Amino acid sequence: MNQPSTLKPNVLAFIIPLVLILSLVLLLNSGVFLANQKSLSTFITIDFIVTIPVIYFLLIRKRNISNLTVVPCLFLCILIASYTIPSVHQDALQIAKTWLIPLVELSVISLIILKVSKAVKIYKMTANEHSDFYDALVETCNSLFPKTVAKLVTNEIALIYYGFFNFKSIPLKPNEFSNYKGSGILSTLGAIIFVVAIEMVTVHMLVSKWSPTLAWILTILSIYSAFQLIGIIRSVPKRPIILANDHLHLRFGMLSETHILHEDIRSIELINSSDYNEQKGTKTLSLLGTLEQCNIKIQLKTPQQLHFIYGKPKTFKTLLLFVDDNQNFKSQLESYISN
Repeated sequence: MNQPSTLKPNVLAFIIPLVLILSLVLLLNSGVFLANQKSLSTFITIDFIVTIPVIYFLLIRKRNISNLTVVPCLFLCILIASYTIPSVHQDALQIAKTWLIPLVELSVISLIILKVSKAVKIYKMTANEHSDFYDALVETCNSLFPKTVAKLVTNEIALIYYGFFNFKSIPLKPNEFSNYKGSGILSTLGAIIFVVAIEMVTVHMLVSKWSPTLAWILTILSIYSAFQLIGIIRSVPKRPIILANDHLHLRFGMLSETHILHEDIRSIELINSSDYNEQKGTKTLSLLGTLEQCNIKIQLKTPQQLHFIYGKPKTFKTLLLFVDDNQNFKSQLESYISN
């Protein structure tokens, strides 16, 4: 019921800066500016890079909008100013581009590192059966960025962290279960990285004969894809399945995860990989289909969602997954369900 009253101030926080930008653009195309270009250009530049971002900040500082959205607002103003202010009168704007933009970028990066470091310290001090580094990172980035941007930043930092920094093994608690030792899934993903590497070299050599620039773009994308796979592979042992008192937290590293309440589970049974089928409503935890050697099938009373680091959530009513100690996992889960 309160959504319209909240939405209106948030919309105004965007409309007012846009109206101010439009006013400056109209002024730049007016006869008044043409008669006083040199004197007005400096003041208009200040309005673009200082006045409008400050007004935008004052409008959003008490709203449920991240303060860091001031940064794209500033960049938008600089971009528009670059195309509307005559190039001969962009001295002040060039100074802003040279010094202000790098300073802002450095400040944002420093703030992110500071916030993430603080979140990691808090996580280490208060870690329990329901939290891990990725959860702490998600919470931190959600407090800094809009939802879509927060997800992208979270994933990029997590891929680097799991792929190249976190080498400490995590002992399993009684209510935690690994899902990679006997499935061979990590070896499969490792083989995919090897294939990507071979393909990268071959494609680079072929495309470079036609366009060296395109060849390097494709090579960089391939390297980035390989880094993503490395991060996902190394995150799997760090994020085991958790069997809590009232819910089941299933996750395949940072690639996918879902929370299922015990009361929503209809049945759980032991299976083998040949039981996999692609009928609607059936998903595998890693979304790798037949490549994932599943030994557990969970059927639900109501559809649930499986969330991934990229893309939209997948809806399922039957979930197939692999658990190393599947017998113990099934027994404990059935005990929770019966209680």
